[in-house]
Amino acid sequence: MKKGRDAVKTKFSLLQRYLLISLMALFLTSIWSYSAFQDIERENRRIVEEAVPIANAASELLRLLLDQELSVRGYTYNQDTLSLEQYEATKRSLSETIHVIRELDHRHPIMQELIQEEALPLIRQMEAFHESQIELVEAGDIEMANARRYSGIGYINRFRDVDAAIREDIDNIIQQASIRSDTASSSAKWVIVIVVGIALLLLMTFMHTFRLERSKQALIHRSLHDALTGIWNRRAFDERFERMWDESAETGDVLALLLLDIDAFKVYNDTYGHLAGDACLERVANAIDKAVGGDGMTARYGGEEFAVLLKPRHARQPKEIAERIRQAVLKLNIPHEGYHPLRKVSVSIGVAEQAPAPGSEKGDLIEAADRALYQAKRSGRNRVSVGKAV
Repeated sequence: MKKGRDAVKTKFSLLQRYLLISLMALFLTSIWSYSAFQDIERENRRIVEEAVPIANAASELLRLLLDQELSVRGYTYNQDTLSLEQYEATKRSLSETIHVIRELDHRHPIMQELIQEEALPLIRQMEAFHESQIELVEAGDIEMANARRYSGIGYINRFRDVDAAIREDIDNIIQQASIRSDTASSSAKWVIVIVVGIALLLLMTFMHTFRLERSKQALIHRSLHDALTGIWNRRAFDERFERMWDESAETGDVLALLLLDIDAFKVYNDTYGHLAGDACLERVANAIDKAVGGDGMTARYGGEEFAVLLKPRHARQPKEIAERIRQAVLKLNIPHEGYHPLRKVSVSIGVAEQAPAPGSEKGDLIEAADRALYQAKRSGRNRVSVGKAV
């Protein structure tokens, strides 16, 4: 009898040990689960707080340099204080953007060498050229300044290669963040497999995974859409432009690009305030997007400038679509008392089209549309100007 009682007692103790091991395993997998989900949240947070901001900041460099070039070019031609003020404002924005990139890149050192050794020296050269143009105008040597008025395009073209390298580095930064997030997600999946038999933990895992997936979709949407207007942003435009250019190069189709700028928008902001300016941008963006409809892609190109990339089958009538956009903005009847003689918000539009051919570059089409936009501005604003890619 004693031996039997000892056997029962020993068997019961073994069961207790198994139960203790199971409880410890459950406890450890619960900690592992919590840690894995914390890793996912941390990596997604890094995308929001670091990868996306540095991508947005770096993407602004070329746009700011183009704004500087247009402002100096306008000042050289007109010798007006508004163009000079726009140049100074853009110069400050450029300095702030570079500061942001440097601060964020301490944690993403991928771009440090590119920014320090290529981007900044070229930016300084461009600024030196712009300052020399301003000095010539202020010294009264208008003829010399006008003779050099388009020389800045060379710097812009050189910076496009740097901008392409920056965008490649941005993709690497986001890709690394995504890889880390995917790695953390893989760990979470293994946790789910281990604790699949535990109903409550499985339910919690499902709910957490659903929340993370929704967060990921929100991140993707945020990275491709402009936060203010809700239309596509510059990054989405560049990616679509790249694909459509390559497709057109294979098919021989013509691509058409529209660059739009709200007329006298700085005056509007100064008159009505930045909150009203934001509301104006949003209404104009929606009007442009509705006017384009399914004919193409509408994106905020930067500041008060928008871009419309038309599908190849619509490239034969880009001027008609541009005119439709111009009329749509006028019909908004947004008051603009400081803009004479129209006294309401309007847009100037530059149109260009090109069939990609061997040796041609996307920058040619952008420059042609940019020149056409500048011509529309020079010709009195609130009009459509058609340019031709070289």
